[in-house]
Amino acid sequence: MDADRPAWLFDPSATRTLVLTRRPPGGRAVDDVVSDLVWTEVVRLLRWATAGSTGPKHLRTGALWRLAAEGAALLRRMPALCAETGQPWSVLPPAPPAPGTPPARQVEVVADRLARLLASGPAPVPLPALAAEVDALGEAAVQAVAASSFGTGDDVI
Repeated sequence: MDADRPAWLFDPSATRTLVLTRRPPGGRAVDDVVSDLVWTEVVRLLRWATAGSTGPKHLRTGALWRLAAEGAALLRRMPALCAETGQPWSVLPPAPPAPGTPPARQVEVVADRLARLLASGPAPVPLPALAAEVDALGEAAVQAVAASSFGTGDDVI
């Protein structure tokens, strides 16, 4: 994960500023509300990903389970959020991990992609595309927990 992510990720003022910059320019009130909700949830997911990757070793598995559960909760809301903003809902498959990437490292890779999307400025990110990244992050978290549980040598957890 980016070495400087925790510096801004756990600063409420910095993350609030990033969330607000994600609002679509000239959007309707509902677009702003949905944008704020979704990007605030992304911040929460990034915090769980950080805890699952760099937190105390005995708490990492729980943090990764929480990451997967929070991601799934956001994904369940996405069809309705798309409807509210007039975006067509489609289920896009998550990007597959690079061959040979350990699951715990994949959590970091996807979290980095989400962090870059958050910081990318006012260019809109379609909700289905964002949902694919959230799905990939949850999948990576579950895979990391499974790898740790079955002793596959991925001892990052």
